[in-house]
Amino acid sequence: MTSAALALWMALIAPAARPGDRPQEVRFTGLSAVDELCASLLDSRRDAEAQGRLDFTAEVESVGAGEEVALTARIWPGSAYGVGRINFAGHSRLDDSTIRRAMTISERGLLDVGQLRRSLARINDLGVFDPLTLADVAIARRPDGVTADLTISLRERKRRWWSVSGPLFPGFGTFRASLSARLPPWGRGVLEMSTYFISLNVAGIAKPFLALQRPLVSGQELFSGFAISPALSPEEMLMHYGRSHLAPRIGAVLEGRRNDPLSVPVTSVTAPAAEPIVCVPPTPRLWWLRRGAAVAASVALEALIF
Repeated sequence: MTSAALALWMALIAPAARPGDRPQEVRFTGLSAVDELCASLLDSRRDAEAQGRLDFTAEVESVGAGEEVALTARIWPGSAYGVGRINFAGHSRLDDSTIRRAMTISERGLLDVGQLRRSLARINDLGVFDPLTLADVAIARRPDGVTADLTISLRERKRRWWSVSGPLFPGFGTFRASLSARLPPWGRGVLEMSTYFISLNVAGIAKPFLALQRPLVSGQELFSGFAISPALSPEEMLMHYGRSHLAPRIGAVLEGRRNDPLSVPVTSVTAPAAEPIVCVPPTPRLWWLRRGAAVAASVALEALIF
């Protein structure tokens, strides 16, 4: 999510700080003041998100310039909120219970924004809906002031799709093409047909073959991530199952998660129209190497199976 989108989402869910609220204050001086300030604000926001504090706001007062600059940040962490109801809208093919299994936050638990992001990522992994972001979550506070209801707006993808891929490097991997169709919305749980699809596959110069597949379904990992076809040997089907479960875990470990930027308004006597400070979270250590390793691992696993 871009900093502008994140700021809009926070503005929609968070009321302005009340005059009676007493903020936390931190002060930094010198040439490194901005870097130290951003590190402190990002840490404070992360802690607030983990505690369900939706009303986190901050503002900065700037005095002086250069080596004499002094930055004072006032932080209102806000009140902690718990999750009331979690509702889903815009879906017709997938049962609520299947989507709820992908959620890592639960009703009557803390509204941890980090876990909410993870929940949306797990729903995205189902492959049934267009990608979700925090902007697709509507948060409604209850009158008690400590509980909030969530409504997640879903957009279903088409039932039929096709894909074509080739070797990333010459001699490494094969040409593949597939035409897939999701099954009708029958059944529930493990037998929920809309989580299965039939695909017509071509791999290299081999004859086309049909396969019944079920992508990895969060909350039902043991009974998902497989492909069944008379054209595949038991070893090939087992390799497909192993790759489907292993690839996401390798990617999550190697790539990690990058946090969103934070934009903070600035007031200054010398510059009334001062630009806001945009705090960009530091790139994870050796991120480019970890990203490359994740891609290489994914390619290697893809080369093992259709």
